[in-house]
Amino acid sequence: MHDTSSKGAPSQAGAVTTARVVDGRGLVTLLRVVAAIACLETLVQGLLAGMLLNGDVDSIDPHGANAYIFELVVLLQVVAAVLLWRRNRWLTWPLKATIGILLFTFTQTFLGLESSLAAHVTLGVALCGMEMGLVMRAFMLRTQDTATPA
Repeated sequence: MHDTSSKGAPSQAGAVTTARVVDGRGLVTLLRVVAAIACLETLVQGLLAGMLLNGDVDSIDPHGANAYIFELVVLLQVVAAVLLWRRNRWLTWPLKATIGILLFTFTQTFLGLESSLAAHVTLGVALCGMEMGLVMRAFMLRTQDTATPA
């Protein structure tokens, strides 16, 4: 989109976007890294679940242990989102998304412990998609260093 004057002609500033610049490059990097790790954890969980469903009963213990590791990483993801939000009060979507993922993660663990397999697998697939969406959006955040000069 071009910045236009009142007569509709492009201004001398050149091309600008409507995306707001996020303050705190290190905090954005922290959110990106933790979200990417959490996303990889969902893939590991899916692999271990697939092994279990394929008859490898020995994969149940690593699947259970990795679930708690995933919960810890998601908690760190929420912390990163809170820190980013405290620096940029207008940027609420990472905090809302990470809290939602955390709630679904606890629900996922509960469903697994209750052996509700159909709901557990379905929510696991959904969590993988949610984490992927979070990673993609986190990598689209523009920081001061990556913003286009005006």
